[in-house]
Amino acid sequence: METQAQAQPVTPVAVGVRYGLLLAVTWVLVDFLIRIANFSFMAFGIAASLGVIVVSVVWVARAHKAFKEANGGLMRFGQGMVIALVMLLISGVVSGVFGYIYLHFIDPDFVERMKTGMVEFMERNNVPDEQIEKSTARMDDMKASLGRSLLAGLGNGAVLGLIVGAVVTGFTKRNPPEFE
Repeated sequence: METQAQAQPVTPVAVGVRYGLLLAVTWVLVDFLIRIANFSFMAFGIAASLGVIVVSVVWVARAHKAFKEANGGLMRFGQGMVIALVMLLISGVVSGVFGYIYLHFIDPDFVERMKTGMVEFMERNNVPDEQIEKSTARMDDMKASLGRSLLAGLGNGAVLGLIVGAVVTGFTKRNPPEFE
């Protein structure tokens, strides 16, 4: 007599890794398209910020859906947060590597173009010279070493993972019934 193997529930980390890689690939594609669109300083900042939020929310929600489908429709808040954090940490590392490669090999003049646009914007808005100097010095940090790019990616991934994770998980969680 054959017994059917019961399907093992999927772990939050496994789902986070799988969907984190998908999120990373999607974000690199979106980031690349935003960078080559040759937006102005302000438009680039807005497009990049909105792009990362939208892409992250969509992929985290999809990951939560997949996790719930594999686990009887249930997902506790903590499980949803683990999924989101793993996803965004992976995406942050990949994004840091991509940013380093882009700024050092694909388009080495990118930071200078953004800096020029920022200075022009700030001068039009009568920003004091000392503030402009501080801002341009921070933009030079964009072209950091690979290690600093990775750390920045991890930091951004952790912060975004906490924020996006908490918001999306708040909507997608489904706790098991209290009394069964």
